[in-house]
Amino acid sequence: MDKRIKIVAICGSPHRGNTYNILKMLEQSNPEIDFKILMLTELDLQDCSGCYSCINNGEDTCPHKDDRDLIIEAMKDADGTIFASPTYARTISALMKKFVERTSFMAHRPIFFGKYAMALATCAGFGADLTTKYLTENFTQHGFHFVPPVELMVARKTENESNRNQTLATTAYEKLIHAICSEKKIKPSFNQLVYFNIFKYISEWNKLKGWADYEFYRDKNDYYYDVKIPFWKNKLVKWIAGKEIKKMKANTSSEY
Repeated sequence: MDKRIKIVAICGSPHRGNTYNILKMLEQSNPEIDFKILMLTELDLQDCSGCYSCINNGEDTCPHKDDRDLIIEAMKDADGTIFASPTYARTISALMKKFVERTSFMAHRPIFFGKYAMALATCAGFGADLTTKYLTENFTQHGFHFVPPVELMVARKTENESNRNQTLATTAYEKLIHAICSEKKIKPSFNQLVYFNIFKYISEWNKLKGWADYEFYRDKNDYYYDVKIPFWKNKLVKWIAGKEIKKMKANTSSEY
C-alpha cells in the first residue's frame, strides 16, 4: 500500500486480559499497519464532573487537565479507530463509560467525518451485542462511520473458541482496513441528519448559555459539511427532528 494506514485502538479493559489480547492479535496480523493500543486504565482520565462546561463553553474550559486531549489527538491522527470494551453488566466497562462522558461534547460538535471506526466487545456470557450497539451509537454521533462490529465469546478459553475469535476479529478488522483503503465518500445517514437538525435547533434555542454550540452551528445549513441532500429526504428529516424538538420543549424548564 502507498500510505501506511494508522489505526488506534481505545481499550476500555481495566487490565491486559481478553480484550487487550484480541487487539494485540490484530496488531500482529498485519505488520504494514501502524497500530497503537491506548489502555484507558494506564492513562490519566478523570471522572466527568457533569458541569456541562465543555458543552456550553467549549471543551477547553473543562476543569480536568488530564490525558483526554491526548486520546482525541491520537484519534484525529489515525485513519481508523477501534473502540474495544469488555462487557460488564450487559454494557461497556466503567472506564469506557468515563471516556464516553469526557468526550460527550463531540456529540454536540462532531469532528470525525470521513473517519472509519469499529466496535469490538468481549463477553463471558451475554450482552456483547448491547456493548457494540452502545459504542456504535455514541461514537457515530462524533462523526465516525462504523463498519460492522465484532462480538467475541471468551468464556471457555478452548482452542476452538480462540480460533473462532481470531477468525471473527481478523475478518472484521479487514473490513475496517478495506473501508479505509476504498476512500469512498461517506454520505450522512438518516439518523445523522436528524441529529444535526436537533442539535442546530438547540444551539440557537440555548445560544446565551451554550455559546460554544451556537458558534459551531451558526454558519451551517443542512449538515455539518456541504453535501447534497434530496429535497424529499431533507423535508422528512426536518419533520422528524421537529417532532423530537417539540417533545424536548414540552419537558424543558424555562431556563432555555
